[in-house]
Amino acid sequence: MLGPIGNNPDPLLSQLRRNWREQNEVLLRLSTGRRINSGRDDPAGLIAATDLEAAIAALDAESRALERNDSRAQITDGQVAQISGMMNDLRGLVVASANSGALSHEELAANQMQIDNIAASVRRFADDALASLDGLGLPEETRTQLAEQLQQATAAVSSLASGGANALAGGDFEAMQAALDEAATAFAQVRGAIGAHQKYTLEAQHNTLAVQRENLVAAHSQIVDADYAEEASNLTRSQILTAANVRVLQIANYNAGLVLNLLS
Repeated sequence: MLGPIGNNPDPLLSQLRRNWREQNEVLLRLSTGRRINSGRDDPAGLIAATDLEAAIAALDAESRALERNDSRAQITDGQVAQISGMMNDLRGLVVASANSGALSHEELAANQMQIDNIAASVRRFADDALASLDGLGLPEETRTQLAEQLQQATAAVSSLASGGANALAGGDFEAMQAALDEAATAFAQVRGAIGAHQKYTLEAQHNTLAVQRENLVAAHSQIVDADYAEEASNLTRSQILTAANVRVLQIANYNAGLVLNLLS
């Protein structure tokens, strides 16, 4: 930055002060990259830029909320996916147990114990998925429907556990298979609904917000950002004028000295 010259009323010095002030302002804009560095630079532009900054901040907050919902949906989908893998193990145990002629009572009891353990794991994962539905940003009707499907599917799996209506002791393997089919379909539908919510709601909203933010940032940039080409041109002009002013002052001072020498 260049310092002030003083308060000499001479027009050349006044012009030199203006050139230096302009040069300092240009250097500030070039160093900050901003056309508006204080309210006096452009009061109306500053107000508009402030409003745009608030809108951008709101979009960023909404975007972060969508990202959190998407992460939770991914976790919920993973929980239900674990259940889907367990359903295959249950099917294998039911099919194996249906061939009761080749299995001893001890082997059937061992299979029932595995079914009990798997059913307990299904309940835990289903309860976790059920609790996480509130954090996915789902419509209330959809959330209620998915909660009912999870509860019904879990109840169907639990019916295969010891003491349940479809335990191995009952010997109704067709009913067991039907319960498993019902539960597997329900769990798959839950995963499909969550996936659709991620793709067509969360992702679509996030993309829309990204476009809106890009437009707002561009508008903000047009208002507050400095035009480097223009500012570089202004700096060159200011430097030339300053140098010219200094040279003219030097000549004037030299001529004044000659006159004084002649008079002395």
